Amino acid sequence: MLFAMICGFGEVEDVPDLWVQHQVSLCEDFVHRYSEQTGPHYALADIEELLTSYNLSLQKLHLPTVDFPASVLERANFDVVEEQAKANSYTMQLNSEQRNVVEILLSAVYNNAADTPKCYFLDGSAGTGKTFVHSVVAPKCEIFNCVYEEVFCD
Repeated sequence: MLFAMICGFGEVEDVPDLWVQHQVSLCEDFVHRYSEQTGPHYALADIEELLTSYNLSLQKLHLPTVDFPASVLERANFDVVEEQAKANSYTMQLNSEQRNVVEILLSAVYNNAADTPKCYFLDGSAGTGKTFVHSVVAPKCEIFNCVYEEVFCD
C-alpha cells in the first residue's frame, strides 16, 4: 500500500493528519468488500501488516490501532492448482477492459526482455474489478515464480 510506503520511506511530518486527509480513499476497497463500519479497521490492519517491513507500527506512527484475531487477518494458504482453476474460470468472465489489463500484465510476466516494464499501477473506483483482475493474474504469476504484489492505494 502506497500509504505504508510513504510512511516507511517518506519524510511525513504528521502521519495521523495524512491518514485523516486520505482515509476515505485508503479505505474505499475495504468498505466495498466489508462494510462502512468495518472497512477502515481492515484497512488499518492491512497497513499495520505492511508497516512491519519498515519496522514501524500503527502505534509508533500515532495512528488508530486495531485488534483483530490473527485468524481473521491471516492470508489463506495459496493452493496453486485450485487458484489456477479459479483464474481460468474467471478469465471467461472478464469484460474487455479487464481482459486488456490481464493481457498486458501477463505479457510482462511471460516476456523476460529487459526493456519490458515489470511494474504496473492499476487504478479504479471501488467495484470496478481490480481485485477480480488480481484473482486472474496472481495464480499465473505464482506458476512462473515471479513476484506479484497486490498494492491498494489512493
